[in-house]
Amino acid sequence: MFFVNFNLSIYCIITIQHYHSEDRLSRIEKLIESNAKSIEALSEDRRESERDRARLYQEMANLSNSMANLSTSIANLSNAQADFYRRMENFSRRQGDIVEILKLLQQREN
Repeated sequence: MFFVNFNLSIYCIITIQHYHSEDRLSRIEKLIESNAKSIEALSEDRRESERDRARLYQEMANLSNSMANLSTSIANLSNAQADFYRRMENFSRRQGDIVEILKLLQQREN
């Protein structure tokens, strides 16, 4: 009877240890699966962040190009205004010359 109880006790201990081993293995597998999901989620977040960063850099480049174009346009406008004022100055001088010529012609007629 002692031998049977001893064997039964050993069997119970082995069964409990086996159960604990399987339970530990199951918990480890669940932990591994959870970690894999977390890693995948983090990887996707990182890829999304990299895409966002690339879009941001592209927008910054577009903004820089737009600012350069605006600067060029302002320079062109300044040149056009300077040319306009030069022409107005020339017209004003010519108008003054025409007035002087008209005065001389009027004096000759009198």
